Amino acid sequence: MTDYSTQKLQCYCCGKASEHSVLMSSNTHGSPDLDQRPPKMHRWTIGSWLQECPYCGYVAPDIDKGDAKARKFLDSDEFRVASLDPSPDPVTRRFLVRAAQRAYQGERRLAFLSTLSAAWVADDANQPTEAASLRLRAARHLEGPRITSIDTRLLLLDVLRRASSWEAAEALTVELTAEELGYPFAEIVAFHRDKIAARDDGRYTIGQALEGKPPPPTAAEDQELIKAIARHIKIVPNPRRK
Repeated sequence: MTDYSTQKLQCYCCGKASEHSVLMSSNTHGSPDLDQRPPKMHRWTIGSWLQECPYCGYVAPDIDKGDAKARKFLDSDEFRVASLDPSPDPVTRRFLVRAAQRAYQGERRLAFLSTLSAAWVADDANQPTEAASLRLRAARHLEGPRITSIDTRLLLLDVLRRASSWEAAEALTVELTAEELGYPFAEIVAFHRDKIAARDDGRYTIGQALEGKPPPPTAAEDQELIKAIARHIKIVPNPRRK
């Protein structure tokens, strides 16, 4: 069940009020994709994950909340460029504006995730070329210092494979395999390795990657470990309101 509420919100940055459709509840039944794209029902709410002030252009999960950094971004050239993004889809553009803000603030992982969300919009619109382009754009946010986070690199691996960036995907697979990861990360990397070898850029879920590969008996008996694994592989936050 998905419920929305229309609310009048005062923009944190400019102080003007406007009406917005606010997501109140949804469900996440089913396995997310390997890039953490939510299953149906919840992913269909993606248009409400970000709000945009129609007066100043501030984009945020809740435009009535913010900080000094958000106001500073609105005065930047980066904001003006992002606001003029030629994407005809307003939901895509909101995610790209949000990504630009995160990048401006030095939060490259969050910029990566926001751009990846824009790719999900293209997925649902059946625009594979645009989705691949946005995935490569997301990957560029992670260029620079080496990423040590396993969850972020697993997301990046799926992004590179889905964008048919085979050489980069293969290199990341080799890097992750050499680390001798435990369950379920090693199984997910092995799944990607097989798909990359077959030049398969299709969409797959975490459930599909782990099908027929149950946790080792010792891990299955350790409920706290199982909970920790579940938290670790589900890293993209849900919408901010319930």
